[in-house]
Amino acid sequence: MSVNRHSPLPVRYLRALGKSLCILGVASLVACGGGSGGGGNDGPLPPAPVPPANSTILTLTGDTSAEVDNAVGIVATLSEQGYTRFQWEQLAGPEVTPLTGNGTAGISFDTAFSGEYSFQLTASNEDGDQVQGTFEMSVAANSDHTRVQLRADRAVSEGADFSLRLNLTEYSGSVNSWRFVQESGPQADLVEDDSGEPVVFVTAPRVNSDQVMRFRGEVETSFGTYSDVVYVVVQDRPEVTSEFFCDGDGEYCAKTSPLNPVYSYRSDSPYRDELAQCVYSNQLTEESLCSLRTLPIIGLTSNAPTVDQIMDHVAVSHDWMGERFERFIRELDPYGDFARMLRSVTAIVISSDVRPSFYWSLTGAIYLDPDSLWLTPSERDLINEQPDFRSGFGSDLQYVTPWRYVKNNSYAFPFYPTYLRESRSFFDLEVDLGSLLYHELAHANDAMSQAKIQGGLALDDIFFNQAHNSDFVNPSVTAVNGMTSQELYDLADVRYRGADATLLQQSYTPMDVANFFFPDSANAFYAYSSPWEDTAMLFEETMMSLRYGIERDVAVTNSPFNPRSADDYVVAQGQRGRIGSELIRPRASTAVQGLLPEAWAAADDHLRGITPIALCSGEGWGQNLSPACAGSFGVLRFEVEAPNASGRMPTDRPRSFIPPTRF
Repeated sequence: MSVNRHSPLPVRYLRALGKSLCILGVASLVACGGGSGGGGNDGPLPPAPVPPANSTILTLTGDTSAEVDNAVGIVATLSEQGYTRFQWEQLAGPEVTPLTGNGTAGISFDTAFSGEYSFQLTASNEDGDQVQGTFEMSVAANSDHTRVQLRADRAVSEGADFSLRLNLTEYSGSVNSWRFVQESGPQADLVEDDSGEPVVFVTAPRVNSDQVMRFRGEVETSFGTYSDVVYVVVQDRPEVTSEFFCDGDGEYCAKTSPLNPVYSYRSDSPYRDELAQCVYSNQLTEESLCSLRTLPIIGLTSNAPTVDQIMDHVAVSHDWMGERFERFIRELDPYGDFARMLRSVTAIVISSDVRPSFYWSLTGAIYLDPDSLWLTPSERDLINEQPDFRSGFGSDLQYVTPWRYVKNNSYAFPFYPTYLRESRSFFDLEVDLGSLLYHELAHANDAMSQAKIQGGLALDDIFFNQAHNSDFVNPSVTAVNGMTSQELYDLADVRYRGADATLLQQSYTPMDVANFFFPDSANAFYAYSSPWEDTAMLFEETMMSLRYGIERDVAVTNSPFNPRSADDYVVAQGQRGRIGSELIRPRASTAVQGLLPEAWAAADDHLRGITPIALCSGEGWGQNLSPACAGSFGVLRFEVEAPNASGRMPTDRPRSFIPPTRF
């Protein structure tokens, strides 16, 4: 892509018949009504041969010319379905590392250096048939210090949701406005973000064959207008016939849009051909659910699984997601907690269209939002920025219930605003991905405990049946000091399932809700959504404190109309380390005992040493990072950090959900 100009649309056609390859000329594009292609370097081409019947045609589309510091990309279309593995290789030019998007039919990168670039794509199907194509790009020195980039070129499934973000740097004057337009391709639905960020949310159209869409983002400044384009290939996917992937949130539904294609991260995995079909298929039905013999839980392979055995069960939408997960398990699991808990899962699915993360007892797999795995801005570009589908739930209530993890009176998770395009350290993932895994794997071990595995499983049965043949862990947790607030159970339907709030619920003040919650025995508001979430929240908070020395804040605040900083959220009542309270401590201990018995003795002892701390009523959520209260008579605070509009705002949304399951 180039600044403030249209780039030509180069195309290279190739076909695959079995394993043979044949180059077809650009003239094929012209005959179909396309552009003339080329960056001016190609000579005349001979007439294109007619491709034989039943051949596969690969088309590469993208930027043939660009300037330094442009965002560029290449996408591929195929004339036949079934090609699920895509391997890109750089043949010439200054090294591009990494090729974000590798593993998919689209790559993108920023042009750091001028030069002549060449890339090769090899696409393959399950039968081993391959088709290859090459693409050339010429990058010149930047003629204008102003830089605008629309990111990022990519491949998506028909009907998929994704986002595009516009960046403008080193410009003069002021920004007056920006806009997004679709210039070509099948019509998509575009909705601009209403938060004031230069982001557009896109829903891909339904297609009968792979199609390329071209979008332009424009920024108008007081010194001129600048623009950039992005290419997105919409891949034709098998029709959604699964009763488990459907519109709405009924008992059948796990996800509301067609799934992006995923593939086995390990090409030599013994489950390579079954993994995606068993746990992430548009055509998953009761009849096609896989047996434990076809896709076993990891614990049936080994009671002490190696990283390699775990990675055989990983399916991803992009290579970097698998690479990051593997490194995390190798380097950031010093106690072996995650390796042990992964014994209960059939698969780990990491895909750019998963939001929020979830565990599904129908398949026995965990599904992870890659927002907890990215390290570079280019990786983050491919993660959908569309808000969690629950973001609008309960918007007519008078309160919010923010939470956060803290350590030494600071946020435990570093904050990286998207627009700054910062990289983060691998070690920043320790508590981010760690907390997510403790939660999702709590669900997995609730459904399939180690005691259940050791008791023996029928390999010719499906996971769901074997998981439901005996008790889950969560009833034993519910039996200890059970939660009693019916008001909060009812409000959980509003907050987490989208039920309409009654007039009575709309009348509840923050103090009303605090009086429901703090005398009760839940450590988190999300616990009221189900016994599964109650157990997982207890386990997650306990393990984060035990392993990382991190505490969890929870509070009830007002719901400000137009908040500018975290301190616009005024705490009615809050608590840090609530997991250590007398009512909750035995419940948390029971959860750990059932879910990860190897850690129970240490966790039980640790819980006895936690003393909850009250947050300061009447102070802002941001100020309460370092609570220093003197009961209800005043605040012992001599220096308060000024509100910062650019700092992080509070969240009350959980990072996970459990889809309902029929049967």
